[in-house]
Amino acid sequence: MLLFPKEEHDQVRNGELTVTFRDWDRIRVEAGKEYKSFLLGFVRVEEVGYVDFKKITEEDLSAAGFYDLDEFKAMFRKRNPGFNFGSGRIIRIKYSYLGSENRTAAGVKPNEREMIKIMERLVEIDVLSDIETKSEEIMEFLDIEKAQNSLAIAKKFDLPRDEVRKRMTQLKNEGMISSRREGYVITLRGKAFLDSQI
Repeated sequence: MLLFPKEEHDQVRNGELTVTFRDWDRIRVEAGKEYKSFLLGFVRVEEVGYVDFKKITEEDLSAAGFYDLDEFKAMFRKRNPGFNFGSGRIIRIKYSYLGSENRTAAGVKPNEREMIKIMERLVEIDVLSDIETKSEEIMEFLDIEKAQNSLAIAKKFDLPRDEVRKRMTQLKNEGMISSRREGYVITLRGKAFLDSQI
């Protein structure tokens, strides 16, 4: 979860705000991951890290909705009583707005960093699996429109049905596929990943 003040919601939705700062005891979000934001929808963290308060750029201030460092300092102190600006470091998060509450990670095209993580995760799933069929092969068999049930997938790849269900659960957890009453389909996220491998 990544929350934003209600008065910023419209600007976040419109893409006017793309940077936010946090006074956290540790970094709680990860670059390349998507987070739900209450009453907003979903945002993807593009970059995150500590930054020296005195070295915050005008570009970052503008992307966070502030005219200058003094305005930022006043608002940040109001939202984070007791923050010690003398400590120097503050958490800077660069993000992009993905869409409304109905938007899910499966419907969002992954960025380059996510592509690498997806590839690493699929390799891990395949290596630890009891079956030799690769996840990409199964994903290529699926279509965005026409669902395939576990029986059809099992027949296509000559696999035990329980192993197919296990693999489908893993791919679903990664946002590569989704399930409908009639079976499984590849998601936009999964399709974007396959297209990137061509």
